[in-house]
Amino acid sequence: MHFIVGGAFQGKRKWVYEYYRLTEINSYRWCSGYEQEAFWPSEATERIVIFEGMEVFIRRLPDNKHWSAFFQAWHEWEQQMDGRKVIWIGCDITQGIVPMEKEERNWRDVTGWCYQQLVKRCDRVDRIWCGLAEQIKGREK
Repeated sequence: MHFIVGGAFQGKRKWVYEYYRLTEINSYRWCSGYEQEAFWPSEATERIVIFEGMEVFIRRLPDNKHWSAFFQAWHEWEQQMDGRKVIWIGCDITQGIVPMEKEERNWRDVTGWCYQQLVKRCDRVDRIWCGLAEQIKGREK
C-alpha cells in the first residue's frame, strides 16, 4: 500500500496519475471522498484502487476501530495477488491553527490517528509539497 499526504492543492492527485501512469492503465478504480463513499475489497475488480480524500472519509465515520479494520482488509486484499496496489491520498489537516470547535478538533485528531494506523501498513509513504514528492517511508513501487 502507498500513502500520499500533503496540504490542500499541492498536486497530490496529479503526482499519483503521473507516478503510476494511470492514463495508460485501464484497470484502476478511483474513489474520491469528495464525491462518494468508500467501498470494501469485496467490491473491487481492478488491480489498482485509489482512495482520495481520506480526511473526508474519516470525517463521515470517525471511528478508529472501523478504520483499523478497513485498512487491514485492504492490506490483505493487496497481498492476495501480485500486481494489486492500494493508494491512499490524504490532505494534511493536522497543522496550522487549532480549531475552536470541539467537533473540528476531534476530526483533526482522529484523522491524525487514522493516518498513523495507515502508515504502519503501507510499504511507501510520500509527502507532496508544491508538486514535488518527498519519500518518507519505503521502497520503490
